[in-house]
Amino acid sequence: MSALWKRRQADARNRKRGTKCEHASFTPLVLSACGGLATGASTFYKRLASLLAEKWEQPYSITISWLRCTLSFSLLRSAIQCIRGARSRCGLAAKNLPPVDLVSAEANISL
Repeated sequence: MSALWKRRQADARNRKRGTKCEHASFTPLVLSACGGLATGASTFYKRLASLLAEKWEQPYSITISWLRCTLSFSLLRSAIQCIRGARSRCGLAAKNLPPVDLVSAEANISL
């Protein structure tokens, strides 16, 4: 376990060193097989939800629910594609996501 911890710390140092030169930040989105989020990923999704809620003028609770649902289905699609393979040569086309208010209305989410 300590070797894994040392490796993680070394990777973090290397990322910090690279981002200092570029004046940027890097947050790895680490997810477990059971659906858990690492601390950095959880913080990222909370921040993203708060920014989207403010931009879309929606409540935070609806926005974070929509974001988690979208993430779950994206992970499910990628897992199915890994198991079955792509059905066409071109792969799956990027899909337009429906607006948050439409999704919340269809899901009967009330405030």
